[in-house]
Amino acid sequence: MTRRSRPPKQRRGAVKHPLEPWRSPQWLTEARRKAIHLAFIVLPIELLFRVLPWPRSHREFRVLFLALTACAIAIDVLRIHDRRVRTFFRQFFGEMIREHERMSLLGSTYLLLAALIAIEVFPQPLAAAALGFTVLGDAMGALVGKAYGRHRVFNKSFEGALGCLLACLSWAAVVARVAHVPWPILLAGALAATIIEVLPIPLDDNLGITLAAGYVMKLLVG
Repeated sequence: MTRRSRPPKQRRGAVKHPLEPWRSPQWLTEARRKAIHLAFIVLPIELLFRVLPWPRSHREFRVLFLALTACAIAIDVLRIHDRRVRTFFRQFFGEMIREHERMSLLGSTYLLLAALIAIEVFPQPLAAAALGFTVLGDAMGALVGKAYGRHRVFNKSFEGALGCLLACLSWAAVVARVAHVPWPILLAGALAATIIEVLPIPLDDNLGITLAAGYVMKLLVG
């Protein structure tokens, strides 16, 4: 009677493939969630480049962001209070909805609210910078931390924080070139965004990062 062949055991200390963490179910779920989050980069891009024929003025951006935020809140209210809508969201989005979001506003709703506040409080280039830090920094921090996070910082990781900072600096380079915002101001905003992303504050990251980065840059502008 022959023995059944078994796959060779991985040797202790063997080096894992660098892309192996990307194949885990947890990372793939986070990647699908952050793909939706990254789609919101169109908001700061439009603020910065004004690609579309509308909106153009501050008033038009206010109308757009107010309408989007109102729609998102209305959908969240329906999802929370209507069982059929809640079931649809659970079937369609599944694990992409975090536990604390099941009976509260979604992160995307907070991001739209952050965009609305940003254009009202900050100059448009700074609003674009802060929103870009939120979209790119938060996404890269989560994806890098989920894949390679080893050194814990509060409930996040040093590796995730580094990914967040590098993403923010990349966006800062774009804003500096297009809107001619001084680098020291953008660097301070990127650092503020990274710190808020790491700290375990009760405020949603989409609001916290946008407001912290925006106010730091606004104070430095004077």
